[in-house]
Amino acid sequence: MKVRRAPAVRSGDALKPTPVGLRGAMRAASRPRPRPGVLLDRDGTIIVDHGYVGSIDQVEFIPGAPEAIARFNRAGIPVEVVTNQAGVARGLYGIDDVDHVHRHIAQHLAEHGAHIDLFVFCPYHPEGLIGAFARTSEDRKPRPGMAKAAQAALNLDLAASWVVGDRSEDVGLAEAVGASAIYLGKEDFRRPGVWSFPSLITAAPFVLERIAV
Repeated sequence: MKVRRAPAVRSGDALKPTPVGLRGAMRAASRPRPRPGVLLDRDGTIIVDHGYVGSIDQVEFIPGAPEAIARFNRAGIPVEVVTNQAGVARGLYGIDDVDHVHRHIAQHLAEHGAHIDLFVFCPYHPEGLIGAFARTSEDRKPRPGMAKAAQAALNLDLAASWVVGDRSEDVGLAEAVGASAIYLGKEDFRRPGVWSFPSLITAAPFVLERIAV
């Protein structure tokens, strides 16, 4: 799993010695409460899924996606991208190419007053051709690794968060971490506790009405 744009969080000890028990209580009291977030798939959710998008010339934004992300931003909800990128393991493009695509996405979103708080991607696949990435991984959706990385980086309450995507793996990720699930597609995803919408922009009002910031 590769994590990009994670915020650096540092804390220092008090200048004067403090009893261990009291110090722990003080830190617990000052620690912010975990917050809900929106974990978005990338291809098929934010940009068109052209199959192994590894260069910016393949990036085509789905209508309304930037505006939906901007709505989450204005509501103070952390937005994370969690995306399987098996193209790295298959030798179709490299880690730097994924980063380049994400920088391009970030630049385009900024033009619409939107931003992604964290990009997380998994380059592993058990059938990969590149030795370093040809393996199973807890980070590959529907396994929970990427969501847990976002949780650690952004202090998320995953049980109060939403996972939005266009594949069964995204629904599986939500189930793995106890989050709510939105399935994007032309047909309903018939499973209890999963809501279906045709696009991110149509799903955004539903999420905003139900997420507790």
